[in-house]
Amino acid sequence: MIRITAMPTALLRRPLPGGMFWRELLVTATRPRSLVIKMTFPLVLTVPLLLGQAPTFWSGMLLTVLSAMIGAVGAGMAAARARESGLLARLALTPRPAWRVLTAWVAGGALIDLLQLLPAYVVIVALSPTTSTSAIVLVVTIAAILVVTNSLGFAVSALGGGAGEVLLDTVVLLAPLLFLGGLFSGVPAGGWRAIAARVDPFAALHAAFISALGGNPALDDGGIVVLALLSVVVALVLVALVAPVVVRRR
Repeated sequence: MIRITAMPTALLRRPLPGGMFWRELLVTATRPRSLVIKMTFPLVLTVPLLLGQAPTFWSGMLLTVLSAMIGAVGAGMAAARARESGLLARLALTPRPAWRVLTAWVAGGALIDLLQLLPAYVVIVALSPTTSTSAIVLVVTIAAILVVTNSLGFAVSALGGGAGEVLLDTVVLLAPLLFLGGLFSGVPAGGWRAIAARVDPFAALHAAFISALGGNPALDDGGIVVLALLSVVVALVLVALVAPVVVRRR
């Protein structure tokens, strides 16, 4: 995922409407080659899965893990590098509330992540027995979960530390969430794990991928969308809570 490491001086000095949202897009636009390379990476995984006719459950699991890592790791690393470069210190001096700064950053990062995954999404729709409904559900769910994963990445960065430490913390957070979503062993018919999967955002994305690939997901289309959108609300509340810690005076 493309993130802000060192921005042009003009972008740092000139305030822009929307703050970090537009800065993320502008920095990405100045590096089209890097964006193309990062858009190609998901295809390296997606195309062999589809052409090799891998089981839909495992294909959905790998694609869900990929999406989670792109969003959460990218955001966490971006925040760590922004802290090291002094960008967060400059953001703390702006008149905008911390939650607005971080929410705009999350939105910009999620949009760039969606662009990165777009070619893989097109391949899935083209090569799989995807219905129009499952195609729409998949793109809505991907967009929603990218907001969630970016929020998680920034939340983890509130713990501090360098890029390597934030990367480790992010992986440690993602692992149980992916497990509870039933990605590795499926969703049980009952018990506490079945309840956990019904509120885990990654269960929604996994089910959306399985549905688009022509399989039988544990959640129906309506349940997938509702869970994904509710997860966005929870994620944005989390961002608002941790924003003063992430964006603070040093």
